[in-house]
Amino acid sequence: MPRRVAGFFDKVVKAVPILLAKLGTILMLIFTIGMVVGYLVFVMGLTPVIFLIPIVAMFVMWYRLDEGVLLLVLLALLVIFFPELFNNLFSFLL
Repeated sequence: MPRRVAGFFDKVVKAVPILLAKLGTILMLIFTIGMVVGYLVFVMGLTPVIFLIPIVAMFVMWYRLDEGVLLLVLLALLVIFFPELFNNLFSFLL
């Protein structure tokens, strides 16, 4: 029995670097996507207040997951199809 427990923890210790590498890869993907989106927002001339959309959706998701995802999708579609609406709406904040 002690050998099984020791073997289990030995395998867990060996798996930690692999899990950290996977986590680092996912974080790099998230940061790269964020960098590209930030660049596109700058090039398209959109207001940076657009980055508040996912934050608002996260607050809604904290309490109600379905409504938060729906809000994120709807606000993202509004920004994609009507970017001038958001530029005019939030131009006074810049």
